Amino acid sequence: MADLAAGDGNDVLIHGAGTALLVVDLQQALCDAAPAAAMNSVTERIKTLLEWAEARSWPVVFVQHWTEPGTLLDRGTAGWQLAETLRNHDADFRLEKNVSNSFEDGKLDAWLRAHGIGRLCITGMQSEYCVSAACEGAAALGYDVVLPVDAHMTIDASEKSAADIVAEVNDRLCAFARCLPAASVMAEADQSPQGHC
Repeated sequence: MADLAAGDGNDVLIHGAGTALLVVDLQQALCDAAPAAAMNSVTERIKTLLEWAEARSWPVVFVQHWTEPGTLLDRGTAGWQLAETLRNHDADFRLEKNVSNSFEDGKLDAWLRAHGIGRLCITGMQSEYCVSAACEGAAALGYDVVLPVDAHMTIDASEKSAADIVAEVNDRLCAFARCLPAASVMAEADQSPQGHC
């Protein structure tokens, strides 16, 4: 696992050796269901992070959720496909799942460990479900978790807006994850000795 600079945990500079970018369930149907303006902003931030990570040779992981035939994320349908933003990018590892936690079947953990990854920068959809589960699953397995607080999104609920849900998730996950805006993730990494986050 990459060394952390001395600090109190929330002031730690994050370094890129052994870091991967994880894009969770950024799929067309979920993006289409989210508030358009906010979703567009988040998608652009994820695209920027993705291009930035690729330029620094970070491994990139794409996760796709699937659901039963005839439902929103029916495997193989247009809605199940990755968001258009991701389609011109190659992932180093792709995982298909039908549970919230990307780590549940052990395949992702095995791949990350085989490639010397100790820290994950986690983005995607939906904040309160699969993004939260990925962060919690990663932390439980001993990974350092970096959450760009403005690079995940969800869908409006009947009692809460997507923005309120995202804010609540950020507050909760910041109890154990390194939380900062996507621009700060990149800026801090570019200032680190390794030139990585």
